[in-house]
Amino acid sequence: MKAKRLVYLSVFISLAGFIWLFLSLSEPKQIVAEQQAEIKKLEVLVTSGPVKAGRHYSASLFEWKTVDESEVSNRLDYIDKAIFDTVLLTNTVLAGDYTAGQILSASDFLNPESGGVLSVMLRSGYRAVSVPVDQVTANSGLVGPGDYVDVLLLASKEQELRTRGNETQSLYVKTIAQNVRVLAFNDAVQADRYIEAQKKYKGFIPDNSAVTLEVSPVQANKVILANQLGTLSMVLRSQNNPGTDVVDIKQINIDDIFPDIKQVQPDLGLVEFRAKDKRIMNNAGTQDD
Repeated sequence: MKAKRLVYLSVFISLAGFIWLFLSLSEPKQIVAEQQAEIKKLEVLVTSGPVKAGRHYSASLFEWKTVDESEVSNRLDYIDKAIFDTVLLTNTVLAGDYTAGQILSASDFLNPESGGVLSVMLRSGYRAVSVPVDQVTANSGLVGPGDYVDVLLLASKEQELRTRGNETQSLYVKTIAQNVRVLAFNDAVQADRYIEAQKKYKGFIPDNSAVTLEVSPVQANKVILANQLGTLSMVLRSQNNPGTDVVDIKQINIDDIFPDIKQVQPDLGLVEFRAKDKRIMNNAGTQDD
């Protein structure tokens, strides 16, 4: 009888040991599972590749990335897919340069109406300068943000009081700057806003319109001076032209087109004034009537 009790007792102790061992092994897994269940997952907006400052928002530039809440707990702001509507980013531009996979916040996107957009859109070392345009000088209003243009000056040397020998040159055209990017047309810095303005004015350009150009500091000086000498025109460039397609363009004078249209000044010598008489002597020494 005692032997049976000992057998039962040993079996009971063994069974209890197995149960304790099973519970001790399964408990850490359960704790880990519970901890993992407690970690909140978020979908945040990140860049899908390197993005430069001034780029307009496009869904192809960004993607949603699943992260642990702990990864963004130290950030002041981030864009959570669950509570943020990306429609709010439609007409915005990026405020800086971002690497691939960088978590973004709403403050990384600028609204054109809020100001400060042009300074972000400018390339390093460049300036923004505005010039007045009309229906003709702006290609009937077809020059818009994002286009590349050449800036031409139409002026007259007669108005500038410049002479060459005894003949005065008249109109001339000179290329002031080449391959210049158009940043804005009036207050429209985005193509869609520019198109809306075109529809509003039915293709016509409002009075006192201006085009804002991205130029180098040297080009800025030339454009501002040229604007005081005559009329500036925008010549639209093909999008297929490479950025380095800058050539030496000769200034064109009116006598290059019409050689016989030169205005020749009289060959005057001495002009003599007297109290009751006026005589004009030419270089030949004879009197002109």
